Amino acid sequence: MIKLPTETEIETLQAFQKPHCLSIYTSYIAPTSPNNPNRIQLKNLLKEARQLLTNEKLSAREITAMLQPVEKLLDGDEFRANHRHSLALFIHPDFFVYYRLPAEETTPSVRIDNRFHVQPIVELISTNPAYYVLLLNHNNVQLLKGDCYHIESFQLPGLPVNMQQELNIDEQPKELQTHTVAAASRGKGSEGFHGQYEETQIDKEMLTQFFRRIDHKLHDALKDSTIPLIIAGVDYLLPLYRQVSTYSYLLGDEIHGSLEHATLDIVREQACQLVTRTP
Repeated sequence: MIKLPTETEIETLQAFQKPHCLSIYTSYIAPTSPNNPNRIQLKNLLKEARQLLTNEKLSAREITAMLQPVEKLLDGDEFRANHRHSLALFIHPDFFVYYRLPAEETTPSVRIDNRFHVQPIVELISTNPAYYVLLLNHNNVQLLKGDCYHIESFQLPGLPVNMQQELNIDEQPKELQTHTVAAASRGKGSEGFHGQYEETQIDKEMLTQFFRRIDHKLHDALKDSTIPLIIAGVDYLLPLYRQVSTYSYLLGDEIHGSLEHATLDIVREQACQLVTRTP
């Protein structure tokens, strides 16, 4: 799984300034044999790093201690399975962290300086915008947060997720009476409504009320955010939500169709296409 640094982690990396900061970037190599070529690549880059550290007048003991976390990484789970990603490692006697980068985005390199070489990651993140996705449904509203490489559920306490529960709907309004209809469009023996409103109008009014409550919660929680919000759902739900939305960064493009049973990767791929689309 891709793991990019957060904004806070980037700031930490940029603020760290001491002699002998070692930055290693690997690229992904597709295996053509049982031996993992990505593990071999990192071992070769470590040899190069040892030579550079020796040139910096560090002792063999200091170098071994400094590179020990990477040696453990080589012998751990990271290379036992063939994960399709590159690596960025930031190493110092007082510091060690690594991140998983998209497979196609890095060039192998080793650099020693008085600060970490984070520019490749900064450039990557600048072209990888974050977004929210609101999956609209009568009974299973979900809010997600992601980017082009990762997406997950965004827990927002109190977010209305079920129209019937949120509006305390136990049955259809009393002023509506039902009768059996057999129209081809509804199927034999189904119920139709007559009275003050049509069924579609009742559904529209309930959804509008439901969506207003969702928007109110989002407005309070995201009022300081500038991250775009993408709405997703079947076609008739999207304009209803757009009419009541007060979020300033609601994206004009939408994801159409029922995604209730879609994988998160499918949602991520469609959302990424929208937020990176050239105007």
